[in-house]
Amino acid sequence: MLTRLACCRPAALALAGALALAGCASTYDDGRPLTPAQRELREQNERFNETIATGAVVGAVTLGLLGALLAGPRDRGTGAVIGATAGAMVGAAAGHYLATRNERYASREQAAIARTQAAEREAAEFAKTARAAEQVAAENRARLRQLEAQVRSGQATAAQLATQRRAAEQDLALMDSAIGNARKVEDAMRADGVSAQAAQVGESRRRMEESARQLREALGQSPKA
Repeated sequence: MLTRLACCRPAALALAGALALAGCASTYDDGRPLTPAQRELREQNERFNETIATGAVVGAVTLGLLGALLAGPRDRGTGAVIGATAGAMVGAAAGHYLATRNERYASREQAAIARTQAAEREAAEFAKTARAAEQVAAENRARLRQLEAQVRSGQATAAQLATQRRAAEQDLALMDSAIGNARKVEDAMRADGVSAQAAQVGESRRRMEESARQLREALGQSPKA
């Protein structure tokens, strides 16, 4: 049965991922489409917040139900227990590092392995977020400069520039949120002695901070309507 359950793991992961990303926005408040980097920044933030809150729960429920179904009518209780245990492990991975700190493990060795794996994944995710933040900051700064020049030449309106400013401010707020998330994870990793991954998250945080600084500076120099 464990083999059959393992075969279903990709489907469970896909379902958990779909649930986590169901609310991800694809447009600004005014209906304009997001660029790929802007979507990435939003998805990373929403994925982090969603999985921290529900990662282990989604995993346990999803695979618990699968375990019960695969076990058949004579042994569904055992199947549900096995499925829920596997699901909690999957959920903890999806929830990344902070979620693993709230999980209980059979031994310290299991806990250390789970946290190391989650830390590696978390570091990789924050590296993606840092790249997205850098791209989003560059896109916003270029668009602000372009619109400022167009307003001066009469090719664009102050209202259009104001709309772009609001979009940039939304992106900046997301960067600040991602920076806060990275700081929490970095602090937790350092407290647990996971120093290598903490250093990687710290580097991503610093990159995001620089991107946020540049965008904040551009907004400060951009004329308000």
